[in-house]
Amino acid sequence: MSLFRALCFYLLFSSPSFLISQVYSLSGKISGSGEALPFASVYLKGTTQGVTSNEEGRYEMKLQKGVYTIVVQYIGYSKQEIRLELSGNKILNFDLKLDGISLKEITVLAGEDPAYPIIRAAIKKRNYYSDQVKAYSCETYIKGLQRLVSIPEKFKKLIKFTTGEKVDSSMFGIIYLSESQSHYYYQYPHKVKEIMFSSRVSGESQSFSFNQFNQMKFNFYENLIPLGFAERPLVSPLNGNAFLYYKYKLLGTYSEEGKLFNKIEVRSKRNTDPCFNGIIYIQDSTWRLTGLDLELTKDQKIKFVDTVRIKQLFSPVSGDSIWMPVNHNFSFTFHFMGIVGDGYFNANAKNFDLKPNFIPNFFSNEVFVVKDSANKKDSNYWRLHRPVPLTLEENRDYFKKDSTEKITSTDHYKDSVDKKRNKYKFADALLGYTYSNTRKGVSVTSPGIISNGIQYNTVEGVNLIYNFTVNKTYEDQRIKRFNS
Repeated sequence: MSLFRALCFYLLFSSPSFLISQVYSLSGKISGSGEALPFASVYLKGTTQGVTSNEEGRYEMKLQKGVYTIVVQYIGYSKQEIRLELSGNKILNFDLKLDGISLKEITVLAGEDPAYPIIRAAIKKRNYYSDQVKAYSCETYIKGLQRLVSIPEKFKKLIKFTTGEKVDSSMFGIIYLSESQSHYYYQYPHKVKEIMFSSRVSGESQSFSFNQFNQMKFNFYENLIPLGFAERPLVSPLNGNAFLYYKYKLLGTYSEEGKLFNKIEVRSKRNTDPCFNGIIYIQDSTWRLTGLDLELTKDQKIKFVDTVRIKQLFSPVSGDSIWMPVNHNFSFTFHFMGIVGDGYFNANAKNFDLKPNFIPNFFSNEVFVVKDSANKKDSNYWRLHRPVPLTLEENRDYFKKDSTEKITSTDHYKDSVDKKRNKYKFADALLGYTYSNTRKGVSVTSPGIISNGIQYNTVEGVNLIYNFTVNKTYEDQRIKRFNS
């Protein structure tokens, strides 16, 4: 070893300034009144650096050795802070208490609920807070999950008749599971760009997640909230004409760090109005939104789903002057022709930069970009970088579907499936036949005599037309079709 290399080796491994910092795990369970609290926010005080609990209420943070103040928040519960010194892996559980709500002395004017002057003040500040941040960037993590709960007996019989397989418990549970990370960019008034740099879809290593942060960050300072599954935009509880649509009730106030927060119930005046029902939190004196928990049902003319629940938790990102939503949760249930299911999308936003330096022409018509390498991250990468630990159900889904994909992608499996599928039967002459070579991505289809082969016209009478179709599928999922 040369003297130069020896010196570099010595400096790298002996000098304290070059030592690689040890990372420890802080984990535990977040509950409230004895029940697990899913999607609770856990972060370092004074920052947006944090994680979220999973559906089981469990969380995990990766931290270096040091002294930290850990903050835990959940809509409807009092915030809890714990200061600790971390010098190794540690388990720390939190049991949050329901909002310490107390009604303060408020003069009630003409029987009016004390929530109304608060809402009036918040509506006056609506435009200010909506336009307060002229530009920003942040890093986001989204997990999406859909689950099949049950199907009617007639569908079970149909599946058995068509596939020969009996419906059992293995067909229920998670039907879609995906995680993604993106960089999100915004510039006033409507310029956005989202770049997904990592993506994982359970059982589909070549696919990309369809999670998009821009589709989840609903701005309740706007008059109307457009939702893709609603027949019409929803009226925000802070709409300029909100009193035509909503009833308000002050449930009480609570104090945190010397600041007062108002907990207000919002209800639509008419069941069929395009309005939300639920709870919003407004900080006293500043009249800004700090949290919301709102619900929609079929009464609001939503499509595809039966109920929708939207939660947002705001946190200061620049002193106490600017608050941004850092946790977005969108959950739903559906019931269609007897098929019952549920699911959610949960998004975390962190590392806010309120003074980004955008290069010329950074924003364009291309508002969503997926990097080619996004789906190349392995399971170890996700173990180290996901801010929401997997539940037992999610771990099993990844293991089962990823293992199945590995098996079904082998040449031996593809050849055995083709061998069985390519057997020519008498019915194929009538209905049509397809020969497949899955390994090469080639399939050849010939029409059946009944399905396409026999045609009639007044000149030639009955005639037989026999066209072949060849499909070629490439590795990037492009398909080319040839007819003869």
